[in-house]
Amino acid sequence: MSEKLNFKIDERKVARYFYCSCILIGIAFGVISCILITIAFGIMTFGIGLVAAVIYAFIFSPWLSRRQAAALIYTLDGTTLRIDQGVYFLKRKAIPLDRVTDIVVTQGPFMRWCGLWRLDIQTAGSGQQQAEGLLYGLCDPEAVRDQLLSARDRAVESGNPKHI
Repeated sequence: MSEKLNFKIDERKVARYFYCSCILIGIAFGVISCILITIAFGIMTFGIGLVAAVIYAFIFSPWLSRRQAAALIYTLDGTTLRIDQGVYFLKRKAIPLDRVTDIVVTQGPFMRWCGLWRLDIQTAGSGQQQAEGLLYGLCDPEAVRDQLLSARDRAVESGNPKHI
């Protein structure tokens, strides 16, 4: 029987990061709406795009960002890292640790402003340039990185990892 370990996530910081991202999307949506209305109807109006952006940013975004943060679950299940996420479209990913080549701790300026770190899980054989898994808002990202790397080393040393 494999040991399961759920990693603690700071949902408040993750929700703030997702909310700020939604605000930026709302602003972009409002600007694009204004441009499209101007092109389609030949009138320049900021009212419709602005109303849509405000509704999205201040009514829908707070709810969605809290739900997105609450839906994140990161579990170390034996030699497999499991990532659950999503509000409307649920996504469950299982990453065998014996395929993990690197774990990068990342914090850009926007994440730093929100007090947030992200772990990027790089794997071999995925055929992608981007990370196989992204773990947002871990309470102690360096400790989680060390745990995952030692679990990966044990999985590689055993030669017969158990992942499903």
